[in-house]
Amino acid sequence: MEFGLSKNHTNNIKVQERIQIALDWLDSKSTEELLAEKIGNKVISDGVELRFQSYDSREYDTMNYETHREHVDIHYMIKGAEWVRWADEGTADQVSEYDPEIEIQFFGHPKSQHGKALLTDRHYATFYPDDLHAAHGVVDGKIGHNRKVVVKVAIN
Repeated sequence: MEFGLSKNHTNNIKVQERIQIALDWLDSKSTEELLAEKIGNKVISDGVELRFQSYDSREYDTMNYETHREHVDIHYMIKGAEWVRWADEGTADQVSEYDPEIEIQFFGHPKSQHGKALLTDRHYATFYPDDLHAAHGVVDGKIGHNRKVVVKVAIN
């Protein structure tokens, strides 16, 4: 999530170009075309991989937060609704070691405040490597079915 002190802002042109490639690709497709994509992974450019998903939302209490070291995540809702949450690195205890093979580390719920946004059809949220984030949250206390693509943007 882009939020913080302006003195800490770094603009990696290569990463920003890859993010734009992903968003342009997604914008060029209709909802029906995106829903027709096969569940799984699809590389669309060097350093840009799409991971199409189909799942049910879940209760916040059952969720862990996660981070990645080698990529930016863009959570792009094709069809459905979920709460996504984020917090600063260092605000939650780790519940797993970093796994470089699948490029992920899990954390418990933040000890301080966290941000929260409702992700609905054709909306997205971008999470950088120092963002703890949790997705798939139920809306209005009701489990719903979602179709989403998570874009993995390499930072190197």
